[in-house]
Amino acid sequence: MRLMRFQIINCCLGILWWNGMVTFAQPPATVTNVVTAHPAFRIVNGQLYNTGLSTNFATIGGQCMAVLTNGIIVQQFEVKQTLAYPTNAAELGIAFSNRSAQLIKEEHIPGKKFFIRNYPDQPLAVVGSPILARAMRDGVLTYESGVIEQWDYGTPNKVAVVTTNAVATNAPKARVIKR
Repeated sequence: MRLMRFQIINCCLGILWWNGMVTFAQPPATVTNVVTAHPAFRIVNGQLYNTGLSTNFATIGGQCMAVLTNGIIVQQFEVKQTLAYPTNAAELGIAFSNRSAQLIKEEHIPGKKFFIRNYPDQPLAVVGSPILARAMRDGVLTYESGVIEQWDYGTPNKVAVVTTNAVATNAPKARVIKR
């Protein structure tokens, strides 16, 4: 009876020892995945910003004038409309029924140009396309023998997610006694 109990305990200890050796014999593997954070979180000059909440960012827009390797040149336009207003009672009656004045001509007056650095590839900016972006003012730039404002769109915030299969133990670490 005593011998059988000893064999059972010995067998259980052997299984536990073997299980521990298999677990610790595997080298720990670490996997790193890169995940892009929400588009509102962008990095400008090494600092992370929430573009939706930061007061440093402004919504700017205009028409794309040039596509460069590190950004785009945008020009704002002011639209000036010339309207015809009623001059007699008959035209006044028509104007009240239509509730609109007749448009005679529309002029696009060029405004200031500015450069948006780090403008994303998607949606693709094409010369002549309308641009509406949230960016932060970042200085000035010399362009075509003139000085224009430079704005920074920012780069996406990429977060590294690290996972490992290493076994975490709560066992106390051995202390080394120095003499």
